Amino acid sequence: MIIARLRQRHPGAPLWRIIGWYGIKVVCYLYMVVFHRYRVWGVRHIPRTGPVLFVSNHQSFFDPVLVGMGAHRRQFYSLARATLFRNPLFAGWIRFLNATPVDQEKSDIVAMRKCIDLLKDQQALMIFPEGARTLDGTTDEFATGVMLVIKRAKPTIIPVAIEGAFDVWPRVNKAPKLWGRIGVMYGEPFTSEELLAGGTPEEALGHLRERVEAMRLEVRDRMAR
Repeated sequence: MIIARLRQRHPGAPLWRIIGWYGIKVVCYLYMVVFHRYRVWGVRHIPRTGPVLFVSNHQSFFDPVLVGMGAHRRQFYSLARATLFRNPLFAGWIRFLNATPVDQEKSDIVAMRKCIDLLKDQQALMIFPEGARTLDGTTDEFATGVMLVIKRAKPTIIPVAIEGAFDVWPRVNKAPKLWGRIGVMYGEPFTSEELLAGGTPEEALGHLRERVEAMRLEVRDRMAR
């Protein structure tokens, strides 16, 4: 029963890799809780099966780890800029964590097709539609590529909001601060049909960004209590 549940969280992956993901998660969780008082809300919204697309704002280099720690029901794939794969050791590390390179200097059709294929294969995928880390902590405009993935793959969409990571590790800093406070929230799921109903793809993308930003403000309010 336990083995079946583990395999369900990353369909098709070898068991050693699934367990290795959780080992890394435990180490990261301890660090984040001790130094950054990590808190999470809404884990119950994450489906245990089927294609899932996590759509998150992007505040720092910590973000993939922060989302992964809370999303323990599903082990997801993610996009990472191609330049991060230049160092063989680091490239091996992030590939183990299911990162896929994407060229931010041009429209990377190969990466988009990879995303669609993964979701059609019943996997989970995390994307940062802003494309780059925010400069001021707010949620920037979303790139249109995410709508192509949503329309073609038709996944369950989980909006994700990260707050506090910008204060701990802003884009202008080479290293994170030792102390801080970080929270992550997973919103209620909805289908691609629900997202696209009653508006153009551009309007749907705007509504998705507004939802993530509203959640970010809610996380900030909860952490301040």
